[in-house]
Amino acid sequence: MSKSVSIAYMVAFLTIIFAFAIGSTLSPAKDISTIENRSLSKLPDVSFQSVTTPRFYEDMNQYFNDQIVFRNEMVSIYQRQQNTSLFNSMLLENVLHDKAEHKPEDGTVVNDSRIVSNLVLINNKWILPVPDTVVHTSEIDEATAKLNEAVAFANEQKTETFFVLNPSRTLSLMHLYPPYLQTDAYAKSRDYFLSKLDKNINVVDIRSKFDTFTNAQLEELYLETDHHWNIKGAFTAYQEAIRQLSNKSTQFKGEPMSLGEIRESALTDGRFEGSYNRQINVAIDPEKADRTMIYEPIVPFTFTHFEVINTDGKQTVRDFSDFYGYKRGQNPVSYGTLFGGDRRKIVYENENAGNQLNVLLLKDSFMNPITPYFAQHFNKLTVYDNRYYSEFSLKKILSSEHYDILIIALHDDNLYSQNYVFEKRDGR
Repeated sequence: MSKSVSIAYMVAFLTIIFAFAIGSTLSPAKDISTIENRSLSKLPDVSFQSVTTPRFYEDMNQYFNDQIVFRNEMVSIYQRQQNTSLFNSMLLENVLHDKAEHKPEDGTVVNDSRIVSNLVLINNKWILPVPDTVVHTSEIDEATAKLNEAVAFANEQKTETFFVLNPSRTLSLMHLYPPYLQTDAYAKSRDYFLSKLDKNINVVDIRSKFDTFTNAQLEELYLETDHHWNIKGAFTAYQEAIRQLSNKSTQFKGEPMSLGEIRESALTDGRFEGSYNRQINVAIDPEKADRTMIYEPIVPFTFTHFEVINTDGKQTVRDFSDFYGYKRGQNPVSYGTLFGGDRRKIVYENENAGNQLNVLLLKDSFMNPITPYFAQHFNKLTVYDNRYYSEFSLKKILSSEHYDILIIALHDDNLYSQNYVFEKRDGR
């Protein structure tokens, strides 16, 4: 290679490098990636103390990775390449997939699977996360210690306490994964978590009901392109939770609503924006994805008092009908728009509940579809999602007002998270 050609290559290379560097510097920082549905890294604080730590350089590297110019376009091209029939990482798996006879109750016959941006696409219909194969014992130890302490304090306040463990989508649909991706880590994590709870904790285990279903029946209970269950799965869990609470509680007795009290329909048109689908540039057509069922009580829910506090602490919704449920012609729709979305606090007061019970519910997003159904059974139900409450203190809440019952409801793939931080200090 001649000297002039070498120089030309070097100039071209440096031009590209400096063009990206200058373009990234001049472009305003972005807060979110719309095609990955996630928040982007922010510029780390620069101080004498911070620059002496490895964490500063890790954060700075992640910031530049997230803020590089044309990043979304490059990610989109990469995701499309991963989702092609020829170049996807599971090509041989698709060619050599199991030809064994399947019974209808075994569920979906998987004949196409591919990995796109750490998500697994099955039959161009289902999207699942690449499964974790580790039992995170130290994180679970920390979470269960906080849960045990919270329950002990509630008991000291003469508040009857229950821990509701809902069935997560990943564990319930493990049969959809190709054999080499299937793992028992989720089941082991769940068992380990339960083994670390104090023996006096009242556990309402909803998976005991879901374990009676076939694989095909389980598939009917979860959304296809989102990490949540659908309303059928949520309503099934609500019914089981109310039955178990009624059996275990010394104060609450009641029966759940039945399907005879529900008007059932289905989403027939419009876009469904699944959380996983949004992360991979809508690899599955949102006009066809998740033609999910819709439940509406035949007798509409009414409340004596209804209050919603958003994640930013503001109150913008005052009417339950504006907060929850499918609106005819609504497009697009998502799990959040159907079921009220994540909120810091919700208060339901129901004078027709038939009791005077004051109940506190701490929950994650799996409970969003069924808080109005729970509210049918209690005179007052106060709901908190402590992830969005920077100064949350369960001890302060229980000390400032007497609650007859405390329910902590989380799903069994959420065994350690901010939901277990019951006492936050200095906004952490």
